[in-house]
Amino acid sequence: MNKKFLVTGLITTVSNLILNAGAYVFILKDFYHSHPTVSEEFMKQLHRQQLIVWAMVITSLSMGFLITTVMKWSGAKTFASGLKYGFIFAFLFWSSINFGLYASSNVFSEASVFVDSACSITAMTLSEAVAAWLLGRGKTN
Repeated sequence: MNKKFLVTGLITTVSNLILNAGAYVFILKDFYHSHPTVSEEFMKQLHRQQLIVWAMVITSLSMGFLITTVMKWSGAKTFASGLKYGFIFAFLFWSSINFGLYASSNVFSEASVFVDSACSITAMTLSEAVAAWLLGRGKTN
């Protein structure tokens, strides 16, 4: 792991966290309230006042470095190529997670699985484009 990869991973972590937080605040929070399907206990957990900071740090770093690793392995070097390869990975990743949860639990309603997937795919795709651009800076084809 070199310095460029480490810095890219950290920047990607922050960009992905900000994009997902924005999607939650501006779209998902109200949407989940108006489309509940989960148990009362799950709703309490979803809307608890206290964030478990250490767990948020681990999940954010893990996702940021997963995104950075995927972009490095894809060979994407520009924002545009990151969008292309990033969308493919994000679509497959979040479709697997969200539709798997929908199929096997009561976490999502049918409407919310599509809205959450769209938000998650968009945030990850944009973060992957940022990672590709950062990894490709200074490189020529």
